[in-house]
Amino acid sequence: MNLDNTDLVAAVSGVGNETSGEQWNMSLVEQLTSLEGRINRLRYLTNTILLLITSVIYIIPVAIVLGILWAVSGIPEFVFDFFFGLAMIPIWYCGYAISVKRLQDMNWGDGWTTYLQIYTVLCVIWGMAPIGSSIEGTLDIITGIMGIPLIVCLFAPGEKGPNRFGPDPLG
Repeated sequence: MNLDNTDLVAAVSGVGNETSGEQWNMSLVEQLTSLEGRINRLRYLTNTILLLITSVIYIIPVAIVLGILWAVSGIPEFVFDFFFGLAMIPIWYCGYAISVKRLQDMNWGDGWTTYLQIYTVLCVIWGMAPIGSSIEGTLDIITGIMGIPLIVCLFAPGEKGPNRFGPDPLG
């Protein structure tokens, strides 16, 4: 398969992808927040990298503010951990949304989406667990193992042509 620059731009942006009269057209915000539609492997990878960079930028001020409040107020550490995990929910949701769209591109909805929902809820609980607790340690292992099958999102090709989730993002 030989891709030139216009094919690469079309794969990432969705411009110029028409399928049976329906065009794939999804903004970056929709890609990160919507649960409808499909995204290809390259778009999934770039969105995941973007989300990782954004989460680091987002985590630092949240941790500083919560750390100052924790130090000044003297609240127990588990309350800090809880609110930090609560503040991370938007990041986990965006990861969930892009993974749902990737699974839909492969036409692997239903059971895989339920698996992803369980995995995401466990990640949220892990984020709210007190640091160094046995709950956190157990959830480290569980979420680590449960994340392995989701690697398929990077490697499995999407279904060619439109499917029940929308037009082909590659056209």
